[in-house]
Amino acid sequence: MFTLKRFSKALFAVATGALVMASGTAVQAQADFPNKPLTWVIPFPPGGPTDVTSRILADAFSKDFGETVVSENKSGASGTIGVRSVIRDKADGYTFGTLAAPSLIAPFLLPQAPYDLTQDITPIGVAYVTPLIMVVNPDALPNVTDLASLAEAAKTMDLNYTTAGVGSTAHLTVELIKKELGFDAVHIPYQGSSPAVTATLAGEVPLMFSDSLAVLPHIQAGKLRPIAVNTDNFAPLPDVKSLNEQGVTSTKAVSWYGVFGPKGMSDDIRDKLSATLEKVLQDPIVVERMQSAGAYPHFTTPQGM
Repeated sequence: MFTLKRFSKALFAVATGALVMASGTAVQAQADFPNKPLTWVIPFPPGGPTDVTSRILADAFSKDFGETVVSENKSGASGTIGVRSVIRDKADGYTFGTLAAPSLIAPFLLPQAPYDLTQDITPIGVAYVTPLIMVVNPDALPNVTDLASLAEAAKTMDLNYTTAGVGSTAHLTVELIKKELGFDAVHIPYQGSSPAVTATLAGEVPLMFSDSLAVLPHIQAGKLRPIAVNTDNFAPLPDVKSLNEQGVTSTKAVSWYGVFGPKGMSDDIRDKLSATLEKVLQDPIVVERMQSAGAYPHFTTPQGM
């Protein structure tokens, strides 16, 4: 006779078997990871500094994994659109993205926080840092060669400046510099560094504070003039004084970029992605490509990030 007790035992056996099979499948999937194309979300426009360096890393990941890593730009709202798209994706390790300063600061600036980075993501690791450089269009501000002459020029003209966006490290740093040196300038934000650089080159905005990634090539081409850098002894610009050397003590900002995935990613997959990030950042070819673009590899663990 097939009693309720026997039925319960049979049901338990089936459930247990299914659980074991599911667990085995999950373990196998993690062991085989990755076994299909991956997506690297870039929360800023094509051609900008975050785009350039993310694509360098995505290419290195692709070669290391033996699987295609597709770079996908999802820009807007200080990077929050791209970050939210990663957060909403599956936490299986096949979608991750770049986290930069505007996306870090956005929850504190917007009326409603778009996410909580202490709860909604899986950190994978910090990838690199970039110096910040203040530049002017030499045709628009021919007599500005340092911060003192910039402050003097601001007394006789309505001065505008631009950065990669509202809430970026560069934006907040300039506001501190203005306060400390006692001059005024209106922030004209753009949707990312690339359009901001274009506007500065065209003279639409005469002053820009930006990651070295975005402006260093134009400095080297003589199209933009550097007047300050946020770090001492910046090798590519040995003759340009740092903020500190020019008397600015209110800020020691550095712009850093990390890699992250959705909340709930397994430790095994997270650690595999993190180990791959650490590995590619030690590759001399990757290091050379990054540094030539103005980015300096600086790996930290998920916990460090």
